[in-house]
Amino acid sequence: MEKAYVILSVLLVFGGFRDGFGQGKTVVSTPKLEVYYFHPTERCPIDQSIEQNLLKLMQSSFAKEIKDGKIKFQVINTDDKSQAKTVARFDINAQALYIVSRKNGKEIKNDLTRFAFDYGQSNPDRFRSGLKVEIDNSLK
Repeated sequence: MEKAYVILSVLLVFGGFRDGFGQGKTVVSTPKLEVYYFHPTERCPIDQSIEQNLLKLMQSSFAKEIKDGKIKFQVINTDDKSQAKTVARFDINAQALYIVSRKNGKEIKNDLTRFAFDYGQSNPDRFRSGLKVEIDNSLK
């Protein structure tokens, strides 16, 4: 009986150590890339189309990267006071599309707003393919 107690104790102790060495623990790291689409509460058809096409692209081409934490993707209402800090980071007051990457510890903001308004509604295929190229290049 004493032998069974010793074996059980050893198993419990080593089992506890095993769980303490990183199993089941999530390591939170800074995403390699951030994609932000900003819009006000009142929206036009072009603005809505940009968001729809952006969501399609992110869900179809970058779902794994978003899930893995490599890409942070957010659609932000600029009128939402809880988002004021993020909005201020970009110094915007209306619609905007940004890809943010980091190189050598420096944040690089790529403003794709003009591109989004040029093609987001009028040529959604070009919008999605051009944006995909930008994101792929930024991930390298």
